[in-house]
Amino acid sequence: MQFNLEDWASIIGIAGATLGGVVGLVKVWIINPLTGKIDELNGNFSNLNNALVRSQQDFKRLEDRVDGHDIKFTEHDERIRTLFKREKTSE
Repeated sequence: MQFNLEDWASIIGIAGATLGGVVGLVKVWIINPLTGKIDELNGNFSNLNNALVRSQQDFKRLEDRVDGHDIKFTEHDERIRTLFKREKTSE
């Protein structure tokens, strides 16, 4: 069974068309949905990163506020001790 140039051209054409069809189906059924899901996942990561930054900023503000209260508490404690010392020395 000998193939001539026309037979080889037909075989290559059919193989190329079949391969092109398979590649097209893979792209439509697998690659495109996967790309959409990856884009969605990237958006979710971006939202998570933004939420983390906001949480860290809120935590820092709360930490600064607690530190301020701690300083005031220490000041009040010292004032009370001073008042008690004055009261004991004046007795």
